[in-house]
Amino acid sequence: MVCQAVSYIVHILPFVLLWFALLQNWLPGIDDFTAKNHEIILYAPVYAVVMLGIYAVCSVLYGVATFNDCQLARDELRKEIEEVKAELRKRNIIS
Repeated sequence: MVCQAVSYIVHILPFVLLWFALLQNWLPGIDDFTAKNHEIILYAPVYAVVMLGIYAVCSVLYGVATFNDCQLARDELRKEIEEVKAELRKRNIIS
């Protein structure tokens, strides 16, 4: 099993290398593209982090908006809470 850090490095390293190669103009045949889009290439990591943040916020908001109310689970949890309270009252831990 590979540790999580190695997994992240394996997935992110190609993008970092591509970004650095574009920034240093190491890729042949795309000099014109690199010159015209230098500002975009330079700030691409910042754009990626911002987009990742927007995706995370949207995912959380969608999950909250579509969360299903589980009546059966709620009733079961309330029953278990009452059982625990009764047990604690029996042992004089709570009043």
